[in-house]
Amino acid sequence: MRFVLTVAGCLLASCYAIAQDAPKWQGKFEQLNQALPTPNEYRTGSGAPGPKYWQQKADYVINAELNDENIYGYR
Repeated sequence: MRFVLTVAGCLLASCYAIAQDAPKWQGKFEQLNQALPTPNEYRTGSGAPGPKYWQQKADYVINAELNDENIYGYR
């Protein structure tokens, strides 16, 4: 029983410590750009792709050969 109470106390103390580090709500006139991004040509306010959304693509070809005799780079 003592162990259960000790674990419960530690859990409550850690939850309280985490809650103290959380950013505080600044009120109803707080700027939304911290919580929600400002929509632009590349992303909408919900984060969906906009009309000028683009994504970089790269394809690579790697030629490799295994050398079991020279495994560590020296003989």
